[in-house]
Amino acid sequence: MKYIIIKLIPLLIILLGCSSTIFQSNKNSLNALPKSEKILDVVEGKNFFQDSRTIQQYFIKDSNLGIIDIAVSFPTPIPDHPLPVLFILGGLETGFESIRHVSDIGNNILVGYNWPIASKLPKGLNILLKSPSIYRGIYNSPGQVAAALEWITKQPWAEKKRISLLGFSVGAIVVPAVQHIIESRGLATIGWTVLAYGGTNIGRIVNSNPFISPKWTKPFLGYIIQLLFNPIDPKEHLEYISGNFLLISGKNDEFIPKKSSSLMQDLTPLPKKIVLLDGRHMGVGEKQKELLSLIIKETRIWLEQNGAINPNF
Repeated sequence: MKYIIIKLIPLLIILLGCSSTIFQSNKNSLNALPKSEKILDVVEGKNFFQDSRTIQQYFIKDSNLGIIDIAVSFPTPIPDHPLPVLFILGGLETGFESIRHVSDIGNNILVGYNWPIASKLPKGLNILLKSPSIYRGIYNSPGQVAAALEWITKQPWAEKKRISLLGFSVGAIVVPAVQHIIESRGLATIGWTVLAYGGTNIGRIVNSNPFISPKWTKPFLGYIIQLLFNPIDPKEHLEYISGNFLLISGKNDEFIPKKSSSLMQDLTPLPKKIVLLDGRHMGVGEKQKELLSLIIKETRIWLEQNGAINPNF
């Protein structure tokens, strides 16, 4: 997460000059986000077996949002009846990577999302050329996830009354916008939502990032980010969504300031459960495996206790 924000700095400065974007941030946030219009085609991609699971990639072509790339993990053999679905939004990684971090998920279906922006942003003049597509990718992501979930609920293998949306780190920041879009369209229902290591007020999160230097640029960069991406900010959506919520935060999170995580907790509707874990921000690195396992355990227990998934997850 720290490197992603650092690499976005030149892009944000470029986008500041786009007056249309600035005006857009003053509109209704839900209306400002692109949404699905019509799914034109669905194509199967890679298919392979991993740890007694069948992993299938799907490319969903939407007339307004472009190509939506997801990876779906099925139990092997695939049952002939619908199963609960867990849609996971992690950091800026591929859908395959997102579902790889969760093992022993039992008789449930796990879906990972390939973000429409690369984790490694272009350098130099290339960022000038690619800035419109990067910006469009960020803004399209909530609508893409919502469209994917709407498509999933129509599949024979999905138990449409047991759909969960799980957001971790960057994913937790985007999830409220996704759920707001879904509920406003009325084409799918999210019964359970996990917001882990996220926060609201994106600009404040930038201001608190310890890896941005020189430090005097933080308020300026935070202001730009908030202005450009305010329609995605969780504070714009949390009060409008419903369901059952689990919020997980780190007691010593170096990336998400306490004010941001606390406001997310306050704005999230009831019923909700709040869990505070020891340690810093979550990750998938070698030194963070213990914390990641604990986060997955807390999530699994909550989902099972609330009837969101089949047992033996």
